[in-house]
Amino acid sequence: MLDKRYQVFISTSGREMQPERIVLSQTLVGMGFFSWGLEQRTPLSTAFARRQIDDCDYVVILLGSQYGEQSVSGVSYMHLEYIYAVTKQKPIIVFMHEDPLSRDLSLQDEKPELQEKFLEFRKVLQQQADQIFTYRTMRDLEMAVRLNMSHMLERYPVSGWVRPQNTQLLHDEVDRLKAKIEQLETEVGKREVDPFLSLPKVLMHEVFSFEYRMHAYQDGNFKELKVQKKLTWMQLLNILGSVFINPTPEEYFSKCINEYLNTNGLEDARLEMPRAHAVARAQINIRALHSIKMQMRQNDWIAQSGRDDRQRMLWQLTAKGQKLLASKPLENHRTVQSNVPH
Repeated sequence: MLDKRYQVFISTSGREMQPERIVLSQTLVGMGFFSWGLEQRTPLSTAFARRQIDDCDYVVILLGSQYGEQSVSGVSYMHLEYIYAVTKQKPIIVFMHEDPLSRDLSLQDEKPELQEKFLEFRKVLQQQADQIFTYRTMRDLEMAVRLNMSHMLERYPVSGWVRPQNTQLLHDEVDRLKAKIEQLETEVGKREVDPFLSLPKVLMHEVFSFEYRMHAYQDGNFKELKVQKKLTWMQLLNILGSVFINPTPEEYFSKCINEYLNTNGLEDARLEMPRAHAVARAQINIRALHSIKMQMRQNDWIAQSGRDDRQRMLWQLTAKGQKLLASKPLENHRTVQSNVPH
């Protein structure tokens, strides 16, 4: 086993988060991570922060109850670091205080405009970030870091840092994994034909039932729910259609559907939690996602269209799929507009 270490960039609002930052850093060091970050920001430090983000493996946003010191543009340095990490497609994990307004007033923004910006930024993180975890006490934060940073290594594997004497072991492991990938791709290519021959086509009005998970918020607490959802294939095509009109990376299948579920899941949540006021972190069952993708391919509504410069598989709506979208009305649901780079 290679002795790997991972570099983590920590972004916070500033000095008022120093106690949380110390707990976070010490916990990360104990788990074998290297932690970076800047507590005091200036226009001159922005370039240095970006270089650290470029070189890091993961980015941690630690949000308390302040928006943080602002740049000349009026956007806080923490917010700018988050935006930059997103553009660099760094794996991001967010630890935010569960109830920021309950914290001591000295830890909150005094100016109303900063309070508003803080709440807007918090909402952006809740809507955009895939990995969000809340805490109330320092012990909560420590436990959340210990549990979820380990999961980040599994969900978003990266190369990390290896001691120089172990670089040959790393090269050998890379070569072995490359050979394994080639073997698996060959086997999958051989098997792909038969399942498609046996997969029956579906009609637009047929219903597809699938499971998804989400966090539902009620009375200041949240609960993870498992929900059964039913949508017609026309609805599913409408959800995906606007995103895949152009060649788009395969990962946007899950992003698009999860965004739809986040936007429309409150009604589902209220079946179990009648006073629920918000939902977040919706995630479709991975087998159901695969079934949707393969069924739409079998029906010739969507097809693979090569790879991009990062070797990500691209998918695109077919002429048949576009024609169906143009001829069929929306079936009583709202589609989600996703910001997809093309």
